[in-house]
Amino acid sequence: MIRAARGDITTYADGAIVNAANNHLVLGAGVAGAIARRGGAAIQAECDRHGPIRVGEAALTGAGDLPCRYVIHAAAMGDEPVSEHSIRDATRASLRLAAAHGITDVAFPILGSGVGGFSFRRAVEIMVAAARETEPGRDAMEVVLYGYTTEDAAVINEVLARSP
Repeated sequence: MIRAARGDITTYADGAIVNAANNHLVLGAGVAGAIARRGGAAIQAECDRHGPIRVGEAALTGAGDLPCRYVIHAAAMGDEPVSEHSIRDATRASLRLAAAHGITDVAFPILGSGVGGFSFRRAVEIMVAAARETEPGRDAMEVVLYGYTTEDAAVINEVLARSP
């Protein structure tokens, strides 16, 4: 199941949240910065042990002081600019990683649409398609796509309503 939510992804209290990461796993600005501020230094310390990874890959860390259990760092940019390909691959890699660790609910920001400057609507379309196509992501877990604003959440709902 895929659904939309509005608000601050760092308040998500179930399974895992996804970080819109760079492939060096440096928690800087945007969603990554919010995760670093709320989650504490332990998350960056774990990232330092995992990174760098390739653009399109994902890495799993604990959640530090966040209310969720894990953070999945989806590298949709870094050594390469954000692209349709990197958003699709990072979404798929995140879902596979979650499934491999028994995580049944995952909250995503819209990858590449903040610091990466990619079209929000197009990123949502790519992520919805990737989530629906990815085994074991499809039907195996709840996927929550977060829009920070009411307008962003409305776009997510619109894309979900017209996607097969």
